[in-house]
Amino acid sequence: MTDVEEIKSSAVFRPKGQMYEEFEVGSVMNHHWGRTITEADTIQFSHLTLSYNPLYFNREYAKSLGHPDIVVNPQLVFNVILGLTVEDCSEGLGGPFLGVFELNYHEPVYPGDTLTARSTTTDKRLSESSEGRGIVSWHSEGFNQHGNRVIDFKRSNLSFFKAAERTREG
Repeated sequence: MTDVEEIKSSAVFRPKGQMYEEFEVGSVMNHHWGRTITEADTIQFSHLTLSYNPLYFNREYAKSLGHPDIVVNPQLVFNVILGLTVEDCSEGLGGPFLGVFELNYHEPVYPGDTLTARSTTTDKRLSESSEGRGIVSWHSEGFNQHGNRVIDFKRSNLSFFKAAERTREG
């Protein structure tokens, strides 16, 4: 037995996240940790995604428009907040991400801001097209270190039922 096979055979699968039945409409989840956005984060993200708006990487240009510093690329803000919600909302559901709806940006984020996230379960229903599964939806919000809401959106995932067998191959 190779080292890899030995490690795999001794690994213990511990399901993460919640299943369809475990979500309650109206329940609120304050997601852990948060994330401080650095200047390097927003500049690299903007260049890697070809977002060449000078507001995201030219300090003097941003200041000329009344900002105190460069503005963090809004798509990075969205990705950070969505990422903070995954462990509690969609990890372990066993179904695909179905999309984001009603995305709103409320105020700019600047390098050095620390973002946190909160999600409220807004809906759960049986899937009409995928037998044995349900759809869970949340309203997710992102806040800066001052408690100001900077972003909010709705999102949905397809989910297995708790009774459905959960296995992991390989």
